[in-house]
Amino acid sequence: MSKKSAWAGAIVAAVGLTVGGIAVATAAEGPDGPPNAAFAERHPGPGGPGKPGRADKAKLKDSTLVVGRVKAVESGKLTITKDDGSEVSLTTDGSTKLRGGDLAGLKADQRVTVRVKDGKALNVALAKAQERGTVKDVNGNNATLVQVDGLQTPLDLSSVSEKPKNGDLVAVTGSVSDGKTIKVEKLRQLPK
Repeated sequence: MSKKSAWAGAIVAAVGLTVGGIAVATAAEGPDGPPNAAFAERHPGPGGPGKPGRADKAKLKDSTLVVGRVKAVESGKLTITKDDGSEVSLTTDGSTKLRGGDLAGLKADQRVTVRVKDGKALNVALAKAQERGTVKDVNGNNATLVQVDGLQTPLDLSSVSEKPKNGDLVAVTGSVSDGKTIKVEKLRQLPK
């Protein structure tokens, strides 16, 4: 086969793929351009399955984020003490979601992030501390984590069955109740 005929074959194939791709894209659209029902059913929203679709994004538009500690949880009401010390009372209902749990399971002093719109809590998530570093000063259930950036954080290891040793490189996940100590819920040894 000559170089000319090889190039000609490649150009014909590229044009065929391009035209075929346009035909497939056009077939997925209804007469006015948006996807038809069958296409929309197979491809739910711009984020794909499990990701926010257009309706979820519209609901979150113009929402704000509140970060702080739970002060009180009552029927239809959630009170948060924000990091600046001010308090905000938010309404809740059956559509208010707590990531990974039930809203009634929230407790005072838990650190949360709350997506808010028009005074209503839309989504609530427990804020978790996640740090990596080297363990030092292990003393029973207490230790210090020297983070990768050099910051030192006190650790509460009372919930961890296998305690780390001085010099261990670890990744920890937990909650912070006093503003500085991580109460470790999960500890993973990292390779040195």
